[in-house]
Amino acid sequence: MDIQDTGVPNRRRVLVVEDDSAVRRSLQLLLLAQGYDVRAYPSAAGLAQDPEALRADCLVADLMIPDGNAVTLLSDLRSAGWTGQAILISGHLTNEWSERALANGYAAAFAKPIGDAVLTKCLARLMPRPVMGAGS
Repeated sequence: MDIQDTGVPNRRRVLVVEDDSAVRRSLQLLLLAQGYDVRAYPSAAGLAQDPEALRADCLVADLMIPDGNAVTLLSDLRSAGWTGQAILISGHLTNEWSERALANGYAAAFAKPIGDAVLTKCLARLMPRPVMGAGS
């Protein structure tokens, strides 16, 4: 598991599940640069072993992971009580998988390679940053 959790209050936490280490690291660096706390895993099993995972605001998951698929992963998270947003990414995205993902709780589904701006705009739409009060 790769964790870049800064512990800064009011930062949104994003889970990344991607089996390709180069893509996973690239996503981590992109999201860190955008101000997100990131917890990244090569598999669903890695995420399941992290007790902090259920505190995340959003999931970015590759469709095909070594121990299953992203639709099952989201279903498992929901069964555990997680209520965050979810984005599917895949190098093999078909209309059928996209429709299945959206029907099962993903807010968006994107084919890889996904442009940085596409992902960051989607995250900003799904998780608006909290407005800081006068006392902040």
